[in-house]
Amino acid sequence: MTELSKSSFPLILYIIIMHQETMDLSNNELAVLSFLSGKHEYVEEDQVIPPGMERREASNAISWLEAKNLIDVVRTEEVSYGLSQEGIRYLEEGLPEKRIYDAVEKYSEIDLRELERFLPASDVRIGLAQLAKFGLRPSGGKIAFKTIPQFQDEVLRRQSFLESVSSGSYSVLEGGLLEHFKRRGGLLVERKRTRRKMRINASGIAALKESRGGSRIETLTPEIIASGAWRESVFRAFDLSAPAEKFNGGYYHPMSILIKMVKDIFTNMGFTEMPGHYIETAGWNMDALFIPQDHPAREMQDTFYLNSSRDTRMELPEIIDLSRKVHEKGVGRYPGWGYRFDENESRKLLLRTHTTVSTVRYLYEHRNAPQAVFSVEKVFRHESTDWKHLAELHQIEGAYYGKNANLSTLKSLMRRFYSALGFKDIRFIPSYYPYTEPSMDAVAVVNGKEVELGGSGVFRPEVTRPIGLRKPVIAWGMGLERVAMLFFGLSDIRHLYRSDLEWLKGYQIKG
Repeated sequence: MTELSKSSFPLILYIIIMHQETMDLSNNELAVLSFLSGKHEYVEEDQVIPPGMERREASNAISWLEAKNLIDVVRTEEVSYGLSQEGIRYLEEGLPEKRIYDAVEKYSEIDLRELERFLPASDVRIGLAQLAKFGLRPSGGKIAFKTIPQFQDEVLRRQSFLESVSSGSYSVLEGGLLEHFKRRGGLLVERKRTRRKMRINASGIAALKESRGGSRIETLTPEIIASGAWRESVFRAFDLSAPAEKFNGGYYHPMSILIKMVKDIFTNMGFTEMPGHYIETAGWNMDALFIPQDHPAREMQDTFYLNSSRDTRMELPEIIDLSRKVHEKGVGRYPGWGYRFDENESRKLLLRTHTTVSTVRYLYEHRNAPQAVFSVEKVFRHESTDWKHLAELHQIEGAYYGKNANLSTLKSLMRRFYSALGFKDIRFIPSYYPYTEPSMDAVAVVNGKEVELGGSGVFRPEVTRPIGLRKPVIAWGMGLERVAMLFFGLSDIRHLYRSDLEWLKGYQIKG
């Protein structure tokens, strides 16, 4: 501490005590009050910017003046919409239902597995669900073309609406299209803005008069003390009794709470948790699930491959030979893929892309029926992180192996599971996955919107027979983070892992 500060310390206390005003107002607050004193009507917040003050500073001063009851404030809420990254992609590439319709029209009939040549698997499921509403549904693993006169007009309306949202010229009354796209989820970004207008009240006028219209010192500096300017100045009051926030640590993360909840639901349903491995071979992760070796999901943009010299032949005792036979020649009356199987592709190491590989591994080692198993573990996708995608995420997996494993049983188990999570209004729509047939997606209605929860299906014989399973296997899966977004009311998946103590403290269950 310098000589100046030592000798000045009692003087500083004297200045603070003797020169405080009774009303604790900052210079910015006084400037806003002075600005409003010359207005007779309510003034929009955007117009309340005293000279030399930034918009942010004025807004902050308005909030404090409202809290101190020195101004009257009226609020109105405005809602507008824009396109998400997914919505922009639909605008540029075309709606999934339109792309599928055009492909089917061109080829007259397409195998569902071939649709991924034209658009991503997630778009295939969405497009098929939309086409089903127009009466165009798959049958026997294929979808055949039929003319739907009203379809082209409706798709044109939908595409035009996306363009109008992108340009900001849409109408909320435009044929129910806003509600349509809100129900589809993830295409629109809702922006809410609260507008404030205000006027000074009697207390504010009195406070302004009491301040005598002058500015006050908010920061005491050596220059002010040395010059003696403090003798003629007014100081802003200091509140030394302001309480400090109490912080309590040692709580579970909201995702840990949700994981425990999901595990408890499965356990109460009689399911057994199965283990898994982060690192897998492509043989187990892909080949055993009858995913063709030229499938887009195997490419680097979808899968994290490991640069390793480890010999994995001993880790694939039978699965390579079993998969080769199925991929090249099929099984029973199922023809397989008909290409030359590459054993080197099977030996590649990767970070697992789904937990279904754990189901296949577990049932390969536990072939005695019945088996009811589940897992809630991490999977890895080589994807760009955005509002609904993560490169590292959790997947929920549930599977049942037994003589009564059928589509009806699958629906019953899924309704029971999702109901326990709080999703009561569930319906199922046809879908496509390489390793299940039939396949379906579960859709829930949440706050009036349709939300896709996850996929499911009956394992194909090309998956079950080679590993010695003689009874059917049904399974369903979903992303835990997607459930968490609904559960915690979030619009951005990245918020689940942000370091926001206020949000984290909102879901406290002490450990």
